[in-house]
Amino acid sequence: MRQSRARPSPVPVVCGVLLAPSAAIGQEAVRRVSLAEALEAFAANSLALKIARSEAAGLMAGARQSRAYFNPQFSFERDDLGHNEEKAREETFQLLQQVEWPGRTNARARAATHTIRAGSARLRADSVELAFEVREAYVRAWFAEEAESIVRRTAAVIQSVAEDAEARLEAGDISAFEARRLRLARVEAEQELEEAVLRTRAARRNLAVLVEPGTEMREIGPSEGLDGVPPMIGREAALAALDGRPDVEAAASELDAARAGLDVARTYWVPVPSLGLGYRHHDDGFGGASIGLDVPLPLFDRGSGTREEAAAHSSAAAYRLELRREMARYDVLAASDRYSSNRARLDAAAQGLRTDGEALLASATAAYAEQEMTLLELLDAAGAFQVAQLSALSLTTEAWVSYYDLLRATGSAPEDER
Repeated sequence: MRQSRARPSPVPVVCGVLLAPSAAIGQEAVRRVSLAEALEAFAANSLALKIARSEAAGLMAGARQSRAYFNPQFSFERDDLGHNEEKAREETFQLLQQVEWPGRTNARARAATHTIRAGSARLRADSVELAFEVREAYVRAWFAEEAESIVRRTAAVIQSVAEDAEARLEAGDISAFEARRLRLARVEAEQELEEAVLRTRAARRNLAVLVEPGTEMREIGPSEGLDGVPPMIGREAALAALDGRPDVEAAASELDAARAGLDVARTYWVPVPSLGLGYRHHDDGFGGASIGLDVPLPLFDRGSGTREEAAAHSSAAAYRLELRREMARYDVLAASDRYSSNRARLDAAAQGLRTDGEALLASATAAYAEQEMTLLELLDAAGAFQVAQLSALSLTTEAWVSYYDLLRATGSAPEDER
């Protein structure tokens, strides 16, 4: 519908609304952190990481204890003897030491060493997984804030146009159908904005829970944007880092520990003697050194079940390492393909969507001000602007998330982002 009657232009109102600062963001103090600061806070405060550290520390402490040598035993014995009113007393001092064969001692030490290495690698694997959660939460919080800003801009345009429509309806410049349609659009935009605000707060709280638990639901938001394209990581480079994954390293160390445990079990049929050295003193003046040897006889238990158990454990550890390598390879390939696809889509479409969306809204607003576009056409342009901007934002977000997921798949340590 072309209008000949002169009317006030809504462009200054729309522009003023779009340039105004976000009221929702200004109402609350949101702590701002960079990704490096978020990872540093995560390393210091994360409860999940503290649990992983405690479990790893317990495992490694148990391994260190398992390789400890036997403690010596000291004993003192006094015998009071008598016969026909004659009294006699005998005292014995003795030091007893269990003597383990060197092969078993060395095997126990190797098993403990590999178990400690496996525990350390498991901790690094947990750190990598948890760090990816922080990186993803950071990107999602940035996406939520940017998406809220876009929705807020669109809602401001629709609100301004809807207010102008009410005035034009009273003047008879537009139909009741157009006015009702804009009222519905205004309500929908307001509801969508409320949902966007809730998603933003939830994303910031999720980031706060990961990096600073116990902050009474304080919101933490990103202080830096994620514009641009993440660094390129080729498939071959990703696969080359496969053996450096801490979970693969842990599985390899667990296999070494299981094999060392099998070596320990194979020595169980050899009895472990105990050597005793002592001194015996009699009250009549007689005394002297005593030597004792205690050798268990393997008549009923020769450790066959223990050897079979250790052999089965070693076999399972070998299969587990093979399975872990296959799963890690699949994980790296899937993450690499996902990242390559998302990065290519970001390169191909994101900038065009942003530019076209901004140009579309600007031209539509100018055309509406010159009475060359109807209210419904401007409403359609505002919707297209929002779709284009959110699509570009989504492409950027998914590219960065898949980039960090590829870092996780290749075993990138949390400190790599500091």
